[in-house]
Amino acid sequence: MPMTSGIIVSAIVEHDGQLLMVREQHPGEAAQWVLPGGLAEPGELVHQALVREVREETGLTVAGPAALAFITQYTVTGEPGWDGEWTVFAFATAQPEGRIDVADPDGLVLEAAWVPFEEAVARLAAHRFSPRRDPTVAYLHDRTTAGALWLWPDGPAAAPIVISTPFRQSSMGDLAHR
Repeated sequence: MPMTSGIIVSAIVEHDGQLLMVREQHPGEAAQWVLPGGLAEPGELVHQALVREVREETGLTVAGPAALAFITQYTVTGEPGWDGEWTVFAFATAQPEGRIDVADPDGLVLEAAWVPFEEAVARLAAHRFSPRRDPTVAYLHDRTTAGALWLWPDGPAAAPIVISTPFRQSSMGDLAHR
């Protein structure tokens, strides 16, 4: 089975105590609420992908990343179409402009909405995929440093290794041998 790798972006857009979220549905799966974002296209840098994905999925325009929230990296196996190595760059953004108007060319986003912050965090905490759930919830609850790197060298079902900035990793020996 061929492996795929890619870069994914995720936008953390807060406004007036609310978080911008999209309800997406992949084929054969239940719909779920997530942060806006998606795959960077060939030739596209992460800041360009972020602006494009937010615009496509929500209709809103952001100027680009305001701050790096976190990076995650993991390998997926046993899921056709997703098998491979993935790197996710999550960014906080400045205030968006425009109005919500979904125009997702992938057809995955069913709706976009401003969700009260704690309700949004609860929706994100219910996500089944730990690389999508854990760093996001930790960041939103100030339980990790901005710019932290979350690695799943043993796969998404295993515990992550979190490298914070400034460098304070205590189990680097474990990481060096993987």
